[in-house]
Amino acid sequence: MGLFTTKKEVRLEDFCRDFYETQILNSKIGEESVNPNAMYAEVLKKSITEIDNSFANVDVQKLTDELTVLRFELFALAWTHKFINGKNVIAQSAFTKRYLKEKGKEDIWKGMEIYNNAIDGGTLHWLSSLGDTNLSFNHGMRKDLTVKNLEEAQKNGITDDSVDRENNRLWSENAWRERIILGGLLITFCNELGIDAEKLNRQAQINLMTAIAGLYMGAQQSWDKIKIIP
Repeated sequence: MGLFTTKKEVRLEDFCRDFYETQILNSKIGEESVNPNAMYAEVLKKSITEIDNSFANVDVQKLTDELTVLRFELFALAWTHKFINGKNVIAQSAFTKRYLKEKGKEDIWKGMEIYNNAIDGGTLHWLSSLGDTNLSFNHGMRKDLTVKNLEEAQKNGITDDSVDRENNRLWSENAWRERIILGGLLITFCNELGIDAEKLNRQAQINLMTAIAGLYMGAQQSWDKIKIIP
């Protein structure tokens, strides 16, 4: 193999559709189609309950549903961190909404909103922690990226809430690296499961955050060896 290897080109919509259908909504074990989130929910509930028995009260079906919703939002977050802004991020967000509607799963799109807001909140929290000079610079950068996204969306006739969702993910890399967003996602995830994240013991909190980060990294690694094209 040469030093420089040409990556296989894959259309954005084809890649996203394949990932959603084979990694999030369905998976294959031999010839059998299974729900990967249902399997993971069983494992996650067992492992966290062993650390903190209060997690035993979590309903497995609700956990499965929330993992599905969260994985879609984490995929979009990782995608934004890869492509930053512009055509690829606007197209991914718009396609995801269309895809979920096509599949009759608008409830997933609706459910993603609370996690999307947590991402935005984490980024704003990070921005507010900066000194005046850094705050002004970083706020300006986020604003510029937002304007570019709005221009791209307008150029392509995209006017729905998929644009706002994408703009909420902008300039969030540092807040993610510093685990500010991760903490917000943990609290939101637990709230949706009907438990108080702050009442879980520290090890349970850490393990849940590790699980959430693992879902992000799984999405991030999925496009390592390919080149996404419009």
